[in-house]
Amino acid sequence: MGYTMAKQLSRKKRGILWGLLILTVLLLIISVAAYNYLYSMLNLINRDAPYETVHPDDEFFETDEGEGTGEELNPEDVLWPDNDGKVIKDKDIINILLIGQDRRPGEKRARSDSMMIATLNKRDKSIKITSLMRDMYVQIPGYSDNRINAAYAFGGMKLLNEVIEKNFQVHIDGNVEVDFEGFIEGIDIIGGVPITITKKEASHLNSRGFTNLSAGKVNMDGELALAYARIRKIGADQARTERQRKVIMAAFDKMKGSSVPEIISLANKVLPNTTTDLSNDQLINLGVTALTSDLGSIEQYRIPINGAYKDAWIRGMLVMVPDLKVNRQELKNIIYGEQ
Repeated sequence: MGYTMAKQLSRKKRGILWGLLILTVLLLIISVAAYNYLYSMLNLINRDAPYETVHPDDEFFETDEGEGTGEELNPEDVLWPDNDGKVIKDKDIINILLIGQDRRPGEKRARSDSMMIATLNKRDKSIKITSLMRDMYVQIPGYSDNRINAAYAFGGMKLLNEVIEKNFQVHIDGNVEVDFEGFIEGIDIIGGVPITITKKEASHLNSRGFTNLSAGKVNMDGELALAYARIRKIGADQARTERQRKVIMAAFDKMKGSSVPEIISLANKVLPNTTTDLSNDQLINLGVTALTSDLGSIEQYRIPINGAYKDAWIRGMLVMVPDLKVNRQELKNIIYGEQ
C-alpha cells in the first residue's frame, strides 16, 4: 500500500516536472519569437551613418529679420567661464538626446529644430525631459560661437553631443532623431492629441490655413500638432519649447492606452523616419528601463532658465546668450541632483 502510494506520488511529481519543463520550453520559444520580432521592428530604424562635416571655412550663420529687441554685441564681447573639462558620467543615469529635424527633400541634414535631453534615473526611477532652446548661443568645438542648432548641421549627432559636453559638462549616452514626416504620421496613427490652446495660438494657426480654431481643447492631427509645436511668434522660444513638450506628453499619454496592433502600426510608420546611434540591444535595455520607471510623473525643464540669459544681436542673429556658469550648474542639478 505504502509502496503503491509512493509510486503514485513519484509519478505525480514527474508529471509536474514534465509539465513545468514543457511550459518553460514554450515560454522560451515565445520569448525568442518575440525577441526576433522586436529585433525586426527595430531594424526599421535608420542608423546614423558617417556624415561629411561642414568645413570650418564654410560655416554659416542664420541671420534674422530686424524683429526682437536685444543688445548689439560682437562675438568677442561674449566671455565664457573656465571649463575644467570634467564631464559628469553616472552608470545609473542615462541621457538620451531627442532631436527633431526639419530636413527638406534632398537634404542630408538640416539644423536641429528641437533638442530635448530625456534623462532616465535607475536609482529613483524618475524620468526628466529638459529642452535646450535652439536660439541659445554656445561654443561649438572647431567652429565659431553660434546657435546650438547649428552644431547639428555642421557635424551631426557627434558634434552636437560635443557641444553639450563642452558647454554644460553633461554626458550624452545616445541620440534619437525624428523627421517631421515621422512626427506627423505618428500623431495621425494614434488618432491625434488633445491640446488646450490660447486665443492667440488659435488666431495664429487660423492664419496658417487651419480654419475654425478657437481657444480651448483641440484634438490635433499630425499637421496641426506640428504647426502648433513650431509656433515662434507667440512667447518666443521659451513658449515654443513648452508647446513641444506638451505635444510629446499628450502623445505619450495617448499611447499608454494603445493596443498591441496599434503600437505595431505606429512603429511601422514612425521607425523608418527615425535615426539613432544606439544598437538594438541598447534600445531594448532603454525600453526596459523606461517601463520600470515612474511613467506617471515625468518632470519637465528648460535651459537656459529664466533670469540667466540675455537677448542679443550677434552676426545678424537674435540669440539667447546664457549665463553659462549658472545654466551649467542648473542642468547638472536637474540631471544628477544637487552638486
